[in-house]
Amino acid sequence: PRVIAELAAQGREDALVFGGGIIPAADVLALEQTGVAAIFNPGTSMDTITDWLAQALEERERQLEAHA
Repeated sequence: PRVIAELAAQGREDALVFGGGIIPAADVLALEQTGVAAIFNPGTSMDTITDWLAQALEERERQLEAHA
């Protein structure tokens, strides 16, 4: 939440924030509610993360084009 708040304070609400690690399920939900786009558990493959990131960025680009 602190990172999201700092980004917002700098006018960077457009930043795609994601993370990973050993995070309790209740905390994952809270993080997602504050604007964290995704949380990856330990053992998640780099391919899974990079595939997600590519899709998330493509979706963001489509949304920006739709609003242009």
